[in-house]
Amino acid sequence: MSPSSVGRVRAFLQRRPVLCLLLLTPGIVEYLTGSSSLSLLILLPPVFFAFLGLNLALYGPGVLLIREAMVRWKKGWASVLLMGAAYAILEEGIALNTLFDSYAGPVGALGFYGHWAGVNWVWTAGLLIVHALWSIALPILLLGLALPETRGKSLLTPRGIRVALAVLAADVLLLLLLVGGLYHFYAGPVLLAGSFLAIGGLVYAAYRAPADLLSAASPRPRASPLRFAVVGAAFFPIWLLAEDLPMAFHAPPYAAVLSVIAVGGLWLVWILKNIGREDREPQLVALGAGLVAPFLPFGIIVQLHTGIGLLAVVGGDLAAVLFFHHLWRKYRPRGYASGTGPSPRPSPSPGPTGMLGVQTPGTRPGG
Repeated sequence: MSPSSVGRVRAFLQRRPVLCLLLLTPGIVEYLTGSSSLSLLILLPPVFFAFLGLNLALYGPGVLLIREAMVRWKKGWASVLLMGAAYAILEEGIALNTLFDSYAGPVGALGFYGHWAGVNWVWTAGLLIVHALWSIALPILLLGLALPETRGKSLLTPRGIRVALAVLAADVLLLLLLVGGLYHFYAGPVLLAGSFLAIGGLVYAAYRAPADLLSAASPRPRASPLRFAVVGAAFFPIWLLAEDLPMAFHAPPYAAVLSVIAVGGLWLVWILKNIGREDREPQLVALGAGLVAPFLPFGIIVQLHTGIGLLAVVGGDLAAVLFFHHLWRKYRPRGYASGTGPSPRPSPSPGPTGMLGVQTPGTRPGG
């Protein structure tokens, strides 16, 4: 893609930051992974756009409302992760029932390994991390890198917030009825009430959490962008092993839950120790690229059987590569060789820093 084409795309998205965020989610977690099939765009376009509408009405309001809460409440990334976990319960528990239904398609053996009191606990532990990180936090982070002028700024008016809430509620209700009708499974009042209580508790914790709860340990990055890319790329396969190996070795299910939590916790500790609070944009770009990288071959493998439809999958992967290539050219250090040079751009404005060294909002949003 030529520099002039990149400039036109960026100018288009600059005027439409909400659209940019909607391209990132469900784009990353659904379409790059193959969880929702990009090949349908070629094979069955009406079906593709029907599923796209459902996904956008679920992920879109979720990430927009969480980002808006972060800005308006002046919170940091700890609050985003907590609200991301609440979103995971809303989507996977209430809308899709995968947290509870042992026979749900994506759950597989984890519907029985660790199923207790009506909940697929091992699956739930993993999904909370997946949605909090890849569905919510990563798209918000990438939006701030792609369009730095949006950092700390509100994207929704009060009316926009009401519309987003209405769309999200309608989509969750539609999916609840659709999934229940197709698979003849309903969680029941106890599990649904528990889900809403858990969502409320997580949102309240996010509201009360200090903005600097997950602050970077050092002023400047302690590791090169290459190391961040490797650590980001390693997280997804290590997380899968942490979830599946205990079951393979017939360990008790709680060992798998603890293993998943430990992997996520250790990974986060390493990030906070090494990311720094200033001049960390190259490391953030590399970390984001690393987190997405395993999805590209994974999505292709999942949809190899689609034949010509695979062209759409490869096209999606290529778009992701071009996106991160653009970000790297934008933020790579001057004279970059080993990944430890200075960033070409200073941070946009002073302010408290949260997880990943990204600045938390320092100004009150407008209307």
